[in-house]
Amino acid sequence: MSGMGDKILKFRHYIFSKYKVTTILVASFAFLILSGSLLLSLPIANKIPGVPYIDHLFTATTSTCVTGLVTVVVGNQYTLFGHIVIMFLIQLGGLGLMTTISVLLLLMHNRLEFKERLLLKDALNMLDFNDLSSYIKLIFKFTFAFEGIGALLLSLVMIPDHGVIAGIGYSIFLSISAFCNAGIDCFPGAFSLMPYQNDPIVVLTIATLIVFGGIGFAVWFDLKAKLGLLIRFKKGLSNIRARLRIVTRIVLRITFGLIVVGTVLILIAEYNNSLAGLSFPSKVMNAFFSSVTLRTAGFFTVDFTILHRFTKIIMIIWMFIGGSPGGTAGGIKTTTFFLLVLMMITQVKKRDYMFAFKRRIKLRNFANAFAIFGFYVFALIIAMLILVCIEPFDSLDILFECVSAIGTVGLTTGITSSLSFVGKVVIILLMFIGRVGPITVAYTFNKDKGTSNIKYPATEISVG
Repeated sequence: MSGMGDKILKFRHYIFSKYKVTTILVASFAFLILSGSLLLSLPIANKIPGVPYIDHLFTATTSTCVTGLVTVVVGNQYTLFGHIVIMFLIQLGGLGLMTTISVLLLLMHNRLEFKERLLLKDALNMLDFNDLSSYIKLIFKFTFAFEGIGALLLSLVMIPDHGVIAGIGYSIFLSISAFCNAGIDCFPGAFSLMPYQNDPIVVLTIATLIVFGGIGFAVWFDLKAKLGLLIRFKKGLSNIRARLRIVTRIVLRITFGLIVVGTVLILIAEYNNSLAGLSFPSKVMNAFFSSVTLRTAGFFTVDFTILHRFTKIIMIIWMFIGGSPGGTAGGIKTTTFFLLVLMMITQVKKRDYMFAFKRRIKLRNFANAFAIFGFYVFALIIAMLILVCIEPFDSLDILFECVSAIGTVGLTTGITSSLSFVGKVVIILLMFIGRVGPITVAYTFNKDKGTSNIKYPATEISVG
């Protein structure tokens, strides 16, 4: 056993000394996707033979990157074995592949080297290394607790509809897919949750799981710690709110605002369109669900192929913003959106520095936010230029598809399965970039030449 442990330690040391942290992260996701695609291409995983490998690769990518776009109907194409493979890919992608790898490393040897800690810190969007093992344990506890409760609630509907075995299977699959913000279902037919659009148990349970998964683990841990103070020391709610981390306050406010505003706009725009024929309470519930699913989930309860153009544009903006850092959601993240807006307000008011909640924010945070925004826009422009040239679809639908892919959302206006081979490859790359992070991918291909000691004189450049 000790010999095996020594070999593992030597292998770890070799990998982390030879390759950059970002390279290991990108390679790990790529390896998982390729492994999943090979498993999904096996005869045991398929009900219908003859599906091209690119579609299995697409399914493995959308599962690992917790996106939800599919070129085949998962429930029709894959067997129970295929569904289990997809479910594990979603779980690993949602938890964060590096979280799982780190747990295995801790089990094999109760110590993580500095580079491994740095890798995990980047993968989880942690601010520091404090009590890393406890942080990882909490991630697993929260994940399995939420998914378990969600599966139990969903089983109240799924078991009567599909029988005990199938009902339990559907409940577990949907709960994992919802909490991980994947948006993939295993029902026969390409209708997602439309058959349950009038069922509050299914709609509200899935919506809650989406929000809980997309809000970020760090936010939940902060809320847990502060609520613990409230219970133990009987602190007032106002006192607890003041003690919340700045990031937590930003995430909660932006998330709440986007969901509420999105619900109202979708309800107004789609009242007599995709929401037509529903009772008013069901219209509100489905508008709410549609707003929540834009947090990068991918489930839908109404027909997205008939949406008004105004609604599509609103959804594109919401999908681009995405969820929150350190969770299962994608997009540029709510905190990045907040910093960009704050930067504009600061410039308009001609302030010398930027602050929020009576705290000055470091300029480096704004630089990171603008870099993330820039990389996302650049990737979208390149993808749009390619797809507009080779695909016969409306430009707005192509933009919707691209933003849905890079935001790891998984919603579509119905063009995914009709994409050409090159179109599928472009969407695969967008999903991968969106999940791993555009800056992480850029760092991977950047040759590090060291820090230059050369100092250049400052200058002014006119803008605007």
